[in-house]
Amino acid sequence: MSPPEPSSLPETDPFHATGRETRQGRLRRLLEEMVVPAFDESLREGEGVPENIMIDGDGDEVCLRGMLGEEYLVQVTPSAIDRAHTRLRFSMIAGVFVGDIATQALLVGNLLEPTPFHVQADYLLGNCGQMMVGCDLVVRDDDEPLVRRRVAELLRFARDLDWFFPLRMPGRIRWPDSCNMEIPWQELPHGELDGFLDAGLQAPPAERTPVTLLWLAMGLLRWKDVLRLLREHPGELPLERFAPLKAMAHRELERWTSAVRTAEKAGIENGRYEGAPWISPSYIHSLIEVGKDIEALRILGKPVRGEPGFYDWMRGLALHRAGDHDGAGKAFRRYFKRWPGDIIGLAATTALVEQE
Repeated sequence: MSPPEPSSLPETDPFHATGRETRQGRLRRLLEEMVVPAFDESLREGEGVPENIMIDGDGDEVCLRGMLGEEYLVQVTPSAIDRAHTRLRFSMIAGVFVGDIATQALLVGNLLEPTPFHVQADYLLGNCGQMMVGCDLVVRDDDEPLVRRRVAELLRFARDLDWFFPLRMPGRIRWPDSCNMEIPWQELPHGELDGFLDAGLQAPPAERTPVTLLWLAMGLLRWKDVLRLLREHPGELPLERFAPLKAMAHRELERWTSAVRTAEKAGIENGRYEGAPWISPSYIHSLIEVGKDIEALRILGKPVRGEPGFYDWMRGLALHRAGDHDGAGKAFRRYFKRWPGDIIGLAATTALVEQE
């Protein structure tokens, strides 16, 4: 996380006419009164700070760290501009990456252009591929509704990333998964991860760190090794947990039928795994590629407000495969109206149109 910016305010600040606060006290109070309620809509005034949110500080610096939507780690760092205005810097871990970090940051940056957010370049991106996205927001002490809106936008975008990456950039490792490996992510030999994975695969199964190797194989787009690890470590990597990854690996290898069978064996119903918030991109894509475009369209249904953006792109793909090029064009246009920065999707769509 980026350190907070220094403040230009004096050590004490007449924030209220009835008293004086230290600079850190003022910023801490703003976090408690403006940001904490935005993280959890169920909070009410006077309930305090929940366990999944921590506010700490040393000297004049103070920051909030908390789980947004129960799975996205966000830091909010305030810095005073003057007695009436404070800058809040929001930083969220979008995931960790291996390989060509610069290109992946550029692709995510394009996706972020229509939003208030941007990729935040810091040493963690270059050193170990941890990508942060966020924004700065200047507020007054009565701007709590504005903070709520911005936090809600960040949560929606975080959830959108969870379908965008499997669809377009499947090598992204989710931050919660990077935290549950046998070897801490930052202790891995970054820059030599291919060799590390090779050495791990050459070791006897009983001597491996299977979870670490699995996520590295995915991050390196080594899909055959993903399938090998899932096959050789059924106890540590059970199908009921890793079926979506196994189906995605088959999809990336263009083994469409195997992807469909994997998902169905795992109990997928109407395109959703149990507990999933939306239809699986890998499953729908594979259904379309095996010629079941009508079944895919039935699962996707008609466009409804609030659905994930990729539904329209999948409708376009299914309609194109079914020969309805006009309908496909309308669906693609709806998608790119919402996601104009998806240049990977734009290239794939252009290739489809050129086949007509």
